[in-house]
Amino acid sequence: MNTIPSTSRRQRVPYTVVGGARSTGGRFPRRLTIVLMNRGGRPFKSSLFAELIEIGASEIISVEGPAAQYDVENLARRHPEVRFLLLTEPVGAGEKINIGMEEAKGEFVLVMWNDMRVVSGFSEATFARVVRTPALCTVPVLQSVRKETIPSIRVPALYRRQLKIVPGQPSADGEPTIYPFDYCGLYRKEAFTLSGGFDYLLENSYWQKLDFGFRAFMWGERIVCSTSLRLQYRGEPPTEDSSRDESYKLFFLKNLAVRFNRDAGVLPVGRLIRYFLGSGGDLITAYREFREVSRWVELNRYRFKRDARSVTELWEMIEP
Repeated sequence: MNTIPSTSRRQRVPYTVVGGARSTGGRFPRRLTIVLMNRGGRPFKSSLFAELIEIGASEIISVEGPAAQYDVENLARRHPEVRFLLLTEPVGAGEKINIGMEEAKGEFVLVMWNDMRVVSGFSEATFARVVRTPALCTVPVLQSVRKETIPSIRVPALYRRQLKIVPGQPSADGEPTIYPFDYCGLYRKEAFTLSGGFDYLLENSYWQKLDFGFRAFMWGERIVCSTSLRLQYRGEPPTEDSSRDESYKLFFLKNLAVRFNRDAGVLPVGRLIRYFLGSGGDLITAYREFREVSRWVELNRYRFKRDARSVTELWEMIEP
């Protein structure tokens, strides 16, 4: 296990910035940035950028992998409102968002994918209402290509002392969800930065999102739904891999093993044995991993407002 940084979990991957010579002239100057994530090797179409520019964002950032399947230089000339971030190394989705968030100038950052389109939520009145919500992230209602609502709400529950994540349909403004499905949402940049963002050490995106979400709620933040904000997939939505792999081990230590004691988070020494027995590794390795996370918890101990168990047990109390 690599050293866990104290705050931002930036991997410091080099990248090149291309384009962005002209402002979008959006309706929300300095307030809204769109970070566009890319997958599937799908070439861009001018209509995609035209749709995003019409939303009224002050800037559009397209985060590209090291092997883009199209001529970025030509696209940048055709769409000077778009800034392309060309990564030199492959990284996971969470780390791409961290990089895009660091580059973003807007107070709020909409994270979406290139296989989506914005259905609603960006009239001036609706946007003003959504951003008044005191949340780290406001997640949209997600629709399939057939315009069916996807069960994108995720509810934590305890069953026989085991954590279960139950999917649900978004039903009301302010409804909490433990993490943003498919990473999509309108993030408050300052709160995101203070939260540390997505931890690149968790390579499985399911546990990475769950780690981000539990940390947000344990540190006193909220992730909620807005029924006014709607995104639609142009193809099939992705599946999630919730198998308990190496990423789960780190998720367990950073979240489920932590206890809130009076006014601080602590990682009890007694958790080491349980971790060792469930890790499948040797005792020395388990001890080193436990010690590393223990240092991280100690450094951030006063940022904890509750632990994962209380977040789960009191979930109904934080519903709208």
